[in-house]
Amino acid sequence: MKQIHPFLWADIPGLFLSQEDKEILSHPFISGVVLFSRNYESLAQLQTLTHQIKSISSKLIITVDQEGGRVQRFRDEFTELPSMHSWGEKYVFATEKEKENVKNNFSKTISVMVSELKNAGIYSTLVPVLDIDYDRNKVIAHRSFGDNKKLVTELSQFMIAQCHQFKMPVTGKHFPGHGWVTVDSHLDLPIDERSFEVLSKRDITPFRKLSTELDAIMLAHIVYKHIDPQPVCFSPFWIQDILRAQLQFDGLIMSDDLSMQAVAKMCGYEERANRALEAGCDILLACNSRKGVVEILDFVRPRKNPEFSRRLKHYTRFL
Repeated sequence: MKQIHPFLWADIPGLFLSQEDKEILSHPFISGVVLFSRNYESLAQLQTLTHQIKSISSKLIITVDQEGGRVQRFRDEFTELPSMHSWGEKYVFATEKEKENVKNNFSKTISVMVSELKNAGIYSTLVPVLDIDYDRNKVIAHRSFGDNKKLVTELSQFMIAQCHQFKMPVTGKHFPGHGWVTVDSHLDLPIDERSFEVLSKRDITPFRKLSTELDAIMLAHIVYKHIDPQPVCFSPFWIQDILRAQLQFDGLIMSDDLSMQAVAKMCGYEERANRALEAGCDILLACNSRKGVVEILDFVRPRKNPEFSRRLKHYTRFL
């Protein structure tokens, strides 16, 4: 019997599961559910929702962007989380003794974040953001720890260790670096004109240094025009040659949302999904378009991926 690879993470539109939601999430190609602010009204409601999802399959991964600062999907009845930039700002100007205090406070915040999410039935949050903030991209901005690779790497490494200690997997994003471009990939396709040498020395550094510690890496919807003409999620060069071969990354590689206009303008959902899978993505995100999810489930078949099950099992080891 041919092994099925549950490669798709989808979303749901409301506060509770409809019959259509249940049918979608029961599909053998679905392995995860991404929740948004629209799925949250209260803690009790969220707990009911996650229980509904888990009743379909205990193996379903329930995840969210609960980064802190501007990007925090659940707020009422949850602790307000500082942005990653605020931690970086405190850390970079601190003495060695003060740095330990910053890390202690950061650890306590991570502990609260993880415990609150687990209490709500959420398995993971998509952190850390490994992008360097060049004060150019408003979408990244304070989501980044700061403006240099050493700071981003050091605080990301600490966050990874803390999340693992509290039994939550981590996803580094957005490879190979989203901080330089000025275009919002939700709205259009950003073009980065820098050379591979520059990227390798700067933006890729956190991903390279943390490649053995990350459970998953999310790709940037960007074209690096002097390196490869394809967006990263469609690029065997970025996925196979750089992430897998050069950086020796052995965790899950996931696309950013295939509904984002950066790639939506290029082709339909079926082609987007096929191109991403052919390039080497393990997990595809398709959110904010039920039609797109249905098209992928109806017409896309996952490629042979002998390492997929092992990588997914590692990501879900805390379930």
